[in-house]
Amino acid sequence: MSRATPRKSRHRHNPSNGGPRQIAASDYESDAVNYMEARQVPRLAHLPTRTNTDLNLSVLRRYLPGIRSILSIAANAVVYTFSEAGQSWEKHGVVGTMFVCEQEPIVTASGQALPRVCVFVLNRHGLDNLVVDLVRVSDCEQADELIIFRLEDDDTSDSNGICEGPGGKDVIGIWIHADEDDTRETNSTIIRGAWQQARLA
Repeated sequence: MSRATPRKSRHRHNPSNGGPRQIAASDYESDAVNYMEARQVPRLAHLPTRTNTDLNLSVLRRYLPGIRSILSIAANAVVYTFSEAGQSWEKHGVVGTMFVCEQEPIVTASGQALPRVCVFVLNRHGLDNLVVDLVRVSDCEQADELIIFRLEDDDTSDSNGICEGPGGKDVIGIWIHADEDDTRETNSTIIRGAWQQARLA
């Protein structure tokens, strides 16, 4: 009869400990009270509430400090330039929220205050925004889905950013996404009304 091979005894990794460690069952809800200090949560000081209009004005005033108020907003607008060579509209690369803004008036030498309104497209695709001072627009009309501005010759070189035509173009168009039925018509009416008032002043 063959003899069975004796088995080696198992080594205990922790000879001083007779078995696995026992961990007391716990849950956060019941034990948290024992570990956290009992203290009053301090009340937050009254924080001033800012409306969307306040936030928009603070952003716009970084570029044009003379902006007084926002007359109208279109959530999405695209700027086009008119190519004389191709007789067609081309995207300029400025896409973003369009604001129609009242600015500080121009005071003439005689002391008369002339109203100023600008169209400001805050570019979400780059750092170049479009700002059109309506006082310096020779013609403004709506054709199909575009609001078209014919800029005066000196518009594109204004170093203060008051009226920056895109790349020296004389004619630009702004397409407004109609997120509501009257968005395009409302903005067009406000812009053309402000332009007519500025030209008459």
